[in-house]
Amino acid sequence: MAKKSGLGAARHFYMVTFESAREDEAEFNEIYDTEHVPNILRVKGVVGVVRFKDAVPNAAGWLVYSALYLLERADLPDTPEWKKASDTGRWAPVMRPKLKSRQRRLGPVVAAELAGA
Repeated sequence: MAKKSGLGAARHFYMVTFESAREDEAEFNEIYDTEHVPNILRVKGVVGVVRFKDAVPNAAGWLVYSALYLLERADLPDTPEWKKASDTGRWAPVMRPKLKSRQRRLGPVVAAELAGA
């Protein structure tokens, strides 16, 4: 069980990692930050989202980005509400076809602390 902190009700994490071409990076970030994340944050039970970029491209030269979603329930990524939010806007029709790979991880938050919390 997650420790109570500024993370509140987050009991599960869902991490998605994408590989993207350099020429798609600006569009990827613009759509992810201005449409996809706000849409997902409207799904009841989503506590927060943190995005990451690997410091260097992978061996094939692709940029590697990850998104860590903090969730109240483990089943959220498979719900109709999540799918609807994820498919809203340009994310599904514009970016999904351009991504080179997608890896998913899901599990419990076993401990979490924020500095100064």
